[in-house]
Amino acid sequence: MTQYLYHEPVVDATLISLNELEVRLKLPAEAAQVTLNYWNKYKPEYGIRKQTMTLWAESGEFKYYRTILTGMESRIRYLQYKFEFVEKGESYWLGAEGLQKSEGTKGSYSFAYAGDRDVVSSPVWIKERVWYQIFPERFCNGDPGNDPDSTEPWGSVPTRDNYMGGDLRGIIQQLDYLSGLGINALYLNPIFAATSNHKYDTVDYLQIDPQYGTVHDLQELVRKCHERDIKVILDLVINHCGFYHPYFQDVVQKGEDSVYKDWFYINQYPIQRSEDGYDSVGYYQWMPKLRTSNPDVQRYVYDIVSFWQKETGIDGWRIDVADEVEISFLRELKSYVKKLNPNAIIIAEIWDDAKRLMASGGVDSVMNYELRTALFDYCLDRSLTLAEFHSRLVNLLHRYSLAELDQMFNLLGSHDTERILTRCGNDESKLRQLLAFQFFLPGNPTVYYGDELGNTGENDPGCRGSMPWHLVPAETPLFREFRSWIRRKTTDPVLQHGLTELRYREGSECYVIRRYAETGEAVLLINFSPEPLELDAVLKRFDLNVEYFIHNSDDTGRLPATIGPGETMVFQKRD
Repeated sequence: MTQYLYHEPVVDATLISLNELEVRLKLPAEAAQVTLNYWNKYKPEYGIRKQTMTLWAESGEFKYYRTILTGMESRIRYLQYKFEFVEKGESYWLGAEGLQKSEGTKGSYSFAYAGDRDVVSSPVWIKERVWYQIFPERFCNGDPGNDPDSTEPWGSVPTRDNYMGGDLRGIIQQLDYLSGLGINALYLNPIFAATSNHKYDTVDYLQIDPQYGTVHDLQELVRKCHERDIKVILDLVINHCGFYHPYFQDVVQKGEDSVYKDWFYINQYPIQRSEDGYDSVGYYQWMPKLRTSNPDVQRYVYDIVSFWQKETGIDGWRIDVADEVEISFLRELKSYVKKLNPNAIIIAEIWDDAKRLMASGGVDSVMNYELRTALFDYCLDRSLTLAEFHSRLVNLLHRYSLAELDQMFNLLGSHDTERILTRCGNDESKLRQLLAFQFFLPGNPTVYYGDELGNTGENDPGCRGSMPWHLVPAETPLFREFRSWIRRKTTDPVLQHGLTELRYREGSECYVIRRYAETGEAVLLINFSPEPLELDAVLKRFDLNVEYFIHNSDDTGRLPATIGPGETMVFQKRD
């Protein structure tokens, strides 16, 4: 009987508004006619209500259901619920005490009260955004006057230590390019004073690094971005600071007499640069870890975010190595940031399952490396079968609520990975498949600067090469592919907030993602077979009744006879 217990309220029930609770359920494939039965614990006069749950995916031996429950009052409170379904002609009820063969209220799941801050925090602007990540030192040199003395010519081979002169004025100068590409959200790697070219070893959180410009430059950048409806977030590195941060240096010099000794995790005195003498991020001795349980450290961080949000009007923060920061502090920090700007967003860097972090209320979104890994495992490495890939994808989407999925930071590459075209073995057809997944699945697609121009390079430092501006006028097919997907995502309500259905058929080498909303629906079809397939047969096998065809049609709009190997097709129906 325990095989049926696939609902954990903490994970599978998510408050998406004060009067809306999304509920998810995983059941064996034989289950059918699934309904959610719910009632108010203290108001029997409301009665037991029933709501049909939507089947959105099947994988192996399981079916996946979800529904959005609307409460009986202005706020969900004192909610009790059970699941009802039929299997092999028998009716079952599933509650907190397991399976029951008779209907009743005993042993139900409960959701006591919809607290104001328990709702998934969703900035009103988030759904139509496509992010563009900029590593400022390598994007554009707009002011040679602030270049470090050792600056090398633009386009030099990137190393861990060299400089090429990128700065904030360079980003300002290229806003026409970004708008032309269709970008409407920017994430900047650290721009505060530091001793490295990556700036993750912060020395002064309240100063723009001189090689990047001034506070006035950042103010101008944010203002001009907002005039174009481009949001801007900054990297907030609070898990650690730089070795040469003045507070850590005070501890180095004064030892246990330093007033800042409890700002860090000091393991032995006197302090010498090492892996063991003090805690650091990844044992990297140049970045000592901050003790965020210390109230003085907390106030310091609050002062940082308050200063930059008030001075520049930025739209949020990306938290570096957020899985190493205390969750309790992330919750407090998020609350503080939202008081300054309720529509700010907090995005966490995390490389694996982020549900614990999301469910805690400490962040709004995460860098979706888990999706990236699943896509690479199948589309690039074929280390999975298509059935296994489908199962991975279904489980990933089942874990999060629709509201959480809609604001995921979906990336293919970053400053911490090899370039996506390099990862694809310079095969642009593989990259096109990945782009289709990235832009069709729920969430906010993210472009790492220069990927649209075909930048290549292995992981750090290779992935941090300078932007090849000399290639911009050419408008290559790859560039046009990026721009086409970006424009589709930023203009199509179905891709912005439509529901998602994943379809896989045993024995088929095709895959289908269906997005649908009241405004219409869109279908992505990908042929992973090495051979062309008869399109009509594929559509019938996946139960697709296509009324309007957008991509890959001839001038008459007619469907082609086949879908080629590795080819993607997009079908769109609008009401």
